Amino acid sequence: MVLESPECSEERKWLVRRLIELRLRLQEVKEQEKDCPSPNYNEVRVVLGHHFIIQSQPAPTTKYHCDRCCGVIWSVVHSWYQCVDCKYSCHVKCLAQVCRLCAHVKASENPTYIIDICPELGLSAQAYRCAECKAHITFKNSWIEPRLCDYDGRYYCPTCHWNSTAVIPSRVVHNWDFDERRVCRASKQLLRLMEKRPVLNLQQLNPRLFGFVEELSVVKKIREDILIMKKYFVSCKSAIESRLLWQLQERQHFVENVDSFSLQDLIDVHSGELLQYLEKVQAVFIKHIKEDCRLCYGRGFVCELCDDDEVIFPFDSATAICQKCCAVFHRNCWTKKNHHCPRCIRIQKRASLRRDSTSNEENFSS
Repeated sequence: MVLESPECSEERKWLVRRLIELRLRLQEVKEQEKDCPSPNYNEVRVVLGHHFIIQSQPAPTTKYHCDRCCGVIWSVVHSWYQCVDCKYSCHVKCLAQVCRLCAHVKASENPTYIIDICPELGLSAQAYRCAECKAHITFKNSWIEPRLCDYDGRYYCPTCHWNSTAVIPSRVVHNWDFDERRVCRASKQLLRLMEKRPVLNLQQLNPRLFGFVEELSVVKKIREDILIMKKYFVSCKSAIESRLLWQLQERQHFVENVDSFSLQDLIDVHSGELLQYLEKVQAVFIKHIKEDCRLCYGRGFVCELCDDDEVIFPFDSATAICQKCCAVFHRNCWTKKNHHCPRCIRIQKRASLRRDSTSNEENFSS
């Protein structure tokens, strides 16, 4: 079927994905057969990227609704399907009518947000039909009224748009607006899956935001200091054994770069939780370098521009770093000397002496 399908078509893409899933499923079955000769498997139904598993256990304390027909799912009475990736739920009878692409597939193939604020085109661009199920919608019929999704700017019918609310990434990036607005079910599931992925580069999208939001600029400065401290920890045996960097395992991108943020990071910055969290982590890191570890403390600097013997570090607030040789000085001393680095001067002198000696040797040999 893959070979017979048109090249670079949607049909071939889905067939290849299904083939990979079947091969992975076969490998899992073979591995489980070695451990348990007679296993009890739940059959996985794959529909538009969803991995549906039958839910046979009743859950009387939880109320579910079918994402396809909006009806209540009585888990005590009958079985129902739920996608293990995006939590799409539906009746058994509604499985064949599923028309929504799995949000996990969208988040995996194109992990980006719509950055334009509510890019609405109008009902005429949709031929007066729902953007998902293609049902005819109009303002004249109150039973099938169009509902606007504030995230993607398209109109949906009440079956596909339940007036759920969510924080809109584009409004946060451009306006620092965290008010929840109405979105369709597909956008709600996508935003839920994407909220912890660090895909927002604020330096590219809106660099002025750091000047308007003081907490955000402080968080960026702490992240820059953490990246500097990381250079101490990767070569410190004590830090590796105590797994200091694992304190940021929930936000691993903080030890990889400075510019990327997740939507959850920005929400936590707005609430003040992220700043408190980073300040605690920073205090632990500084304590290790300056007090607990003699090896890390020995990698500090002494300002060559003054007579002070105090050991300083590049992540200290009152220090300046030479961009050429990475030497560290007191900021006041660096300003008084007009950013003239004595270490760079020595390096240039040694380089010139080597060039002169090399030229003398060539002249002597000739």
